[in-house]
Amino acid sequence: MAVQRATAPRATTPLARVAHRRRLLAGVVLPAVLVVPVLAGCAASDAPDGTSAAPAQAVTAGSRLPVVQNATDLTRKPLSAAGSGTAPTTLVTDDLVTGHGARASATSTVVVQYSGVLWRNGQEFDTTWGTGQAATFPLDSTIPGFGRGIDGMRVGGRRQIVIPPDLGYGPAGGQPPTILADDTLVFVVDLLAVQGGAGAGAGGATVQP
Repeated sequence: MAVQRATAPRATTPLARVAHRRRLLAGVVLPAVLVVPVLAGCAASDAPDGTSAAPAQAVTAGSRLPVVQNATDLTRKPLSAAGSGTAPTTLVTDDLVTGHGARASATSTVVVQYSGVLWRNGQEFDTTWGTGQAATFPLDSTIPGFGRGIDGMRVGGRRQIVIPPDLGYGPAGGQPPTILADDTLVFVVDLLAVQGGAGAGAGGATVQP
């Protein structure tokens, strides 16, 4: 898979808009979701590649993570269904494909392909697929659950990330009328590259064809 190093996500994406709000409204009292600090000491579990991943806790009894079509084919867009039952209240990750390249941290600048849908109905609200380019941005400029969900992921991997409202857009919502107050978000992310920093490693920063 060829990596195309694009600029930051387009201004209409939720990920970009959060960073934009932070820059424009520095010093102004914001909805709590936009200024939530990184929580220390979060429990972590081991990902299949042996790295420390975001907590992959079980969903509520009777619930099921969204089914992903094309889950392991990195050349095709992942298609997520809606979640089943009550959405999880904690960050949940599931490695659909285990990467073996450079490892990302929650503060890395990454190159990714991703799609995002709503847990409640499976409606897609954002994607880089079909745009002709991947997205490049620092994870500490995104909603908290996105960066934490990629933490520990390796280049070449594909991960499903379920983000509860308190790590997404919370009671403010994110993109009315699509992303509503307290919506749970589901992303499927392909990590194509980690740019710079100790995590990138020599010769391990990009996905190989």
